[in-house]
Amino acid sequence: MSSSAAPVFTEATSCQDCARCVRECPVKAIRVRDGVAAVMPEECLACGHCVSVCPAGAKRIRDDLGQVQAMLEAGQRVVISLAPSWLAEFPGLAPARMVVALRRLGATAVSETARGAQQVSAAIARDLATGVGGVRLSSACPVAVDYLKRHRPGLGALVTDLCSPMLVHARMLRQHFGDDIRVVFVGPCIAKKREADLHPELVAAALTFADLHRWFAQQAIDPARIEVGITVGIGAGIADQFQPYAAHEGSLYPVEGGMLAGIRADCPAADPALTSASGLADFDSALAGVADLPGPAFIELLACRGGCINGPGMASRDGTLAKRLRVIAATQALGREVDPGQPADVAGTWPALPVLTPVIDPGRLALQLARIGKTTPADELNCCGCGYETCRHFAAALAQERAEPSRCVSYTRHLAQSKAAALMQRMPAAAVLVDGNLAIVEANARFAAMFAENQPLSGLVGRPLDGLVPFAARFRHCLAHCLVSGGELPTVELRCGRRVLSVSVFTLDPARLVGGIIQDISAPAAEREAIIARARAVIDRNLQTVSRIAGLLGENAAETEDILGRIIEAVEPGAGTGSETGSAAGAGADVGAQHA
Repeated sequence: MSSSAAPVFTEATSCQDCARCVRECPVKAIRVRDGVAAVMPEECLACGHCVSVCPAGAKRIRDDLGQVQAMLEAGQRVVISLAPSWLAEFPGLAPARMVVALRRLGATAVSETARGAQQVSAAIARDLATGVGGVRLSSACPVAVDYLKRHRPGLGALVTDLCSPMLVHARMLRQHFGDDIRVVFVGPCIAKKREADLHPELVAAALTFADLHRWFAQQAIDPARIEVGITVGIGAGIADQFQPYAAHEGSLYPVEGGMLAGIRADCPAADPALTSASGLADFDSALAGVADLPGPAFIELLACRGGCINGPGMASRDGTLAKRLRVIAATQALGREVDPGQPADVAGTWPALPVLTPVIDPGRLALQLARIGKTTPADELNCCGCGYETCRHFAAALAQERAEPSRCVSYTRHLAQSKAAALMQRMPAAAVLVDGNLAIVEANARFAAMFAENQPLSGLVGRPLDGLVPFAARFRHCLAHCLVSGGELPTVELRCGRRVLSVSVFTLDPARLVGGIIQDISAPAAEREAIIARARAVIDRNLQTVSRIAGLLGENAAETEDILGRIIEAVEPGAGTGSETGSAAGAGADVGAQHA
């Protein structure tokens, strides 16, 4: 058994937040949280519809194959209860080959669930033969029963107090083989897994046909190539036959109306009062008003359209009619004998289930509607994009914390548009969006001020860009070459009159929507030139100051030289006489030259 206890669960890492399962689930047993649509096991019907429609494969069926293999490895006696829809799943396969194939997997014996179905049909026929009572609804399909008990309690009371064919058959097998056997059901129904969970004393596990195909592949068994006719004693039968007896009209159970065939065989007079309905989504319309009919009447209900041959555990994807005809033809051709066994115990009661009809306070509902921008009846579009039939149903899901506001398509789109519009209008640069014909889709106030003489924005919508800006050719080029250029053109600076504009053009929707951001860089350029001019003036003044300082330094040096010479002449001995005086004067001159 997998780590998940529920028959159907969500693989969170695979969920792609498409919410298709929410739209398709007939009872909305899906909770969306942090973008992950998770199955709520306490409310799930295990119809498997979400598994069939999930595009990402995030909805999974619990894998019980390992549990069954563990039983066999432990030496337990496993008896297979094979659903009659195997005739549609394995077209043209002889019953003997299927029996031998299942025996090779380790089964002690193989029996047909249809034998239990025949017992259920016989019990209903006896009831109808009394000619009393009102309308009765079948209890063969666990999904149908759970739906009626949980969501339509008025109709749920009409469900017969009979076990499903699987449980009846399990009782029959235990009576025949002993209570120490482990009954394993194999069929197309996921809900049988939960039914087995509720009745472990009867059914040890339930596998789907998809599981069976996988099991055959693991063991390299091809039922179509198996040789038959092996006579190995197994209790009262042989190795290539269904045990203990083959079924007959019960084999028609997996097709819509098949259950009624068995009832007619035992009670022909009941024929006019027999009818059927399949497809869970159609139950409400099909059953409207039946509770008020006098009866006696019996209605066969199957959750899957066309019957069990379209169950979620079927690997065959053939059409309904092909599978239906296949089952009917096989049932007629095999000439199965009527079960000579004694009537089985078919009585059973279904567990009490909580009625899931939550009532949301009107004030709380209005608060949740306001969260998604639905403040007036006109705001309630009922588009079903969230997966719910109406905005009020979605608001109720919000109140129950089963959904997130982001799932409302119109609200999310309005929110995105509002944010985009607010950002666009507050941009310091001019912005414009044009369509494939260069007609303006949207523009901001800055664009209107720069190119449309402050014309109202509403008047700009639809106007051709050519008549407003001199660089419309760049937008046209972007539309024509968006795939080649990668959807964006290099930013360029263009001179328009006295202004210098920086123009960026980019693709939002290839060949359909192009955007542009235009910024006037004239003023910044003038400011740069002014700064440069001021800097140059400062530099010139500094140079002049430096020059003046240098001149002053030169004058001071000459004056200092003259004073030093005079001092030397005054204090030096013999100064001013003969040759010594001349030498001193020469030395002073040298010093002056050095200073100079």
